[in-house]
Amino acid sequence: MSSINNNIEISGKYKLLWHSQSDSYTNYKVFMAKLGMGDDLAYLNQCLTHVQVEYAMQDTVVLKFGKDWDTVQCTEVVKPGQMVEEASFRPGGGMYSCVWYRYGNMLVKQARPSDKRDTAYTITREFTESKMVTSFSTDKNTVKAEVIHTRM
Repeated sequence: MSSINNNIEISGKYKLLWHSQSDSYTNYKVFMAKLGMGDDLAYLNQCLTHVQVEYAMQDTVVLKFGKDWDTVQCTEVVKPGQMVEEASFRPGGGMYSCVWYRYGNMLVKQARPSDKRDTAYTITREFTESKMVTSFSTDKNTVKAEVIHTRM
């Protein structure tokens, strides 16, 4: 079974279509800058327009990001409920304590920094029959962005 709940199949291929983006997409680069990402890393993230999602055993979700279907440049393994440590994007930054939660057809990541110079953030991935909507927020929800990947 490849679904997060009984209604929505999440496994599949998704593609960022520029004409399908909401106005808040323009804040995506601002969100990444708030986390301390440099211009090169922010640009790379914006170029990862293709996503392959695989729902694996034991509620593990694997997201493979690339510039096309054949080139995977970043893989994210999501294990809801498991606390993980991730490095800050800011040069010289500390660590983040991160956990993903699953709510029906949504995955929510909460990241709390160990270094007060870093900022907490939240990522929500909502799966529908036609798309994956990823919402980003940081800076006490004052900076928000949304990226829409259409199911192919």
